[in-house]
Amino acid sequence: MRHMWTSRQAYVALAIGLALVVAYGVLHQGSTGSVVYLIGACYGTALSCLGASRMPRSRRRIWWAFAAAQGLYLLGDLVYTFYDEVLQSEPSPSPADVVYLAQYPVLAMAVLWLIRGRQGGRDRGAFLDAAILTTGVTVVGTVAFVLPAAQSEGAGVMSDAVAAAYPLGDLLVLALVLRMFVTGQVRNTTIYALVLGIGALLVADLGYVVAAQQDWAYPDSIDLAYLTSYLLLGFAALHPSAHDLEEPAAERRETVTPFRLVLLGMALAVGPVTGEIGDLAGVELAEGVALIGGCVAAVLVVLRLGDLVGNLQRSAAQLSALARRDSLTGVSNRRSWDHQLERAWANAKDNGTALHVAVLDLDAFKQYNETFGHLHGDLVLKDTADAWAAVIEQRGFLARYGGQEFTALLPVVTTEEAALLLDRMRRAVSHGQACSIGFAAWDGVESASSMVARADRALYQAKRGGGDRIVFDNGDEGVALTAGDDGLVLTGLRSVFQPIVELDRDEVVGYEALSRFEGQEPAEVFGRAARDGTLAWLEASAIGSALRSWDGAGLLSVNVSPDTLLTTQFEAVLPADLTGFIIEVTEADLVLYRTEVLLALDDLRERGAKVAIDDFGVGFSNLHRVALLRPDLVKLDRSLVAGIHLDETLQAAVAAVVLFADRTGAEVIAEGIEHPEERDCVIGLGVRYGQGFLLGRPAERTPPRARTGSR
Repeated sequence: MRHMWTSRQAYVALAIGLALVVAYGVLHQGSTGSVVYLIGACYGTALSCLGASRMPRSRRRIWWAFAAAQGLYLLGDLVYTFYDEVLQSEPSPSPADVVYLAQYPVLAMAVLWLIRGRQGGRDRGAFLDAAILTTGVTVVGTVAFVLPAAQSEGAGVMSDAVAAAYPLGDLLVLALVLRMFVTGQVRNTTIYALVLGIGALLVADLGYVVAAQQDWAYPDSIDLAYLTSYLLLGFAALHPSAHDLEEPAAERRETVTPFRLVLLGMALAVGPVTGEIGDLAGVELAEGVALIGGCVAAVLVVLRLGDLVGNLQRSAAQLSALARRDSLTGVSNRRSWDHQLERAWANAKDNGTALHVAVLDLDAFKQYNETFGHLHGDLVLKDTADAWAAVIEQRGFLARYGGQEFTALLPVVTTEEAALLLDRMRRAVSHGQACSIGFAAWDGVESASSMVARADRALYQAKRGGGDRIVFDNGDEGVALTAGDDGLVLTGLRSVFQPIVELDRDEVVGYEALSRFEGQEPAEVFGRAARDGTLAWLEASAIGSALRSWDGAGLLSVNVSPDTLLTTQFEAVLPADLTGFIIEVTEADLVLYRTEVLLALDDLRERGAKVAIDDFGVGFSNLHRVALLRPDLVKLDRSLVAGIHLDETLQAAVAAVVLFADRTGAEVIAEGIEHPEERDCVIGLGVRYGQGFLLGRPAERTPPRARTGSR
């Protein structure tokens, strides 16, 4: 980009141009006036070219288009002057008319590029506003100027066509100028100069058309307007404010004002009024033009009103949503809480369903704010609210009650389920902070406010107990359900055990512990825990539940994910001696095994545990990675066992796994055996152990069994 002119230099150039305009006003008679006019026209065009050459490359085409439009008009003036001064002839139509008319589409393109550079076609409202105004102006211009020019007597078809083309070109440019002016385009010196320059051109054309229709002598003031247009367009390109038009325009704020409604009403009235006036003046086709224009205006006004009403509805919906949301955390606020509480209470009362409310409060939050500052405190609130919202999902309702205090509604869940969910929320507090929770269940009689008061009372008991705990108000007293890392989840899950059978002897040698949740699929519960970051705690709690139900005889197989292996929760729940334990990890998780995970598995082996690869055959690992893990057991996925007696490909795959296990000292367990033929087939392939409904379904209590030793 070349050196940009200063505002002072641009105004000096404008002053020189104004001097030429004044000189033409004084010397307009004769050939001297024509020379001064052409000098002024060349000067204005030169200013446009100079300004365009100094524009950024991305915007240069716009200003070169303005310069080209002026160049075309200048060429038309030169042709016209040649015919008038040299040839002493005024042909109609003239070759100059061709050049003059070519200016209009170029000028219109320049204005359109300027609009799109700022708006990018985004502002439908501005387009409709401009279209409504343009429709009205077009109807008036067509009836007042285009039709009379086209219907003039004795001029010939070509002359009539050329005479009508000028006001049509003016209407095209005027439509785009109106579009530019209502788009929210930045209002600066350049914009005002452009509008005034184009306006001077249109006024001059209008004066020329009126003079021609009325057979008046050519007014000298018309050329003054043309010369002023040259100068203002050149000044607009040269002024430094032209560079401010490079940035995209800000979105306009749509409002419905009395003035806007009056304008829309006037736009509807323009067509009929103009048609009547044209009919009285004897203009042919005036009523037809007015009818078409009125219909177009009506459609545009209806579309515009529809947009305005739609914007109002969206704004009202947004304001309503904002009124129900806490501005910091994004969760619901107290107003929304009060509304939802009454609704949930009324629903529980009408349908006899369960309802729990909880009050959650961050521990020592004031001290945290004083130590780290309010910005960090706000971050804790926001991140914690996000984590809690992820935990509660669609099962309840979360709101910020005030300060660091939040409330939760848990409808249609048991107390155990509510306690489980709240403990997951307690463990999800961000930035290493802790929280206390008090909750209560509706007793079927009390009011909603009374239930909240009991939950609040339980919260203060949790605070007095040292914090980082949950207290349940049972109506008589508060019962502490958690403290520190105690496993509250044990109140919400149960363990069942599926037999592991030595196939050739049909003898139970151990059991796999499986978790069950009332009313929920285990995969859904564990998947939700993985998303909200509490999977390690949940898996450790499930293992703890299995250990408490275990009588110590035979093998016990438990499932664990790689990340859980590295946590203190997992380490704390296991006994020191792991003889007889099988730690199952899935094949799909092999890609997650880092060096630390492999070391953790080695440590478990040293304490007596066996390591098993679960669901082998459905993951993304290869035998090399399996070999690195050095499994003691390989558990074949059900997909490799189902219908194996009928599928030689499955038989070959299982035989390969058995060969691999034999070479590495591992044993193979076939999962999902449901038919005798499947059992007999895998025995024949060398599989030693099996699980499945044929061999024994998962049961909550395990029968007495003989210990066969660690394998």
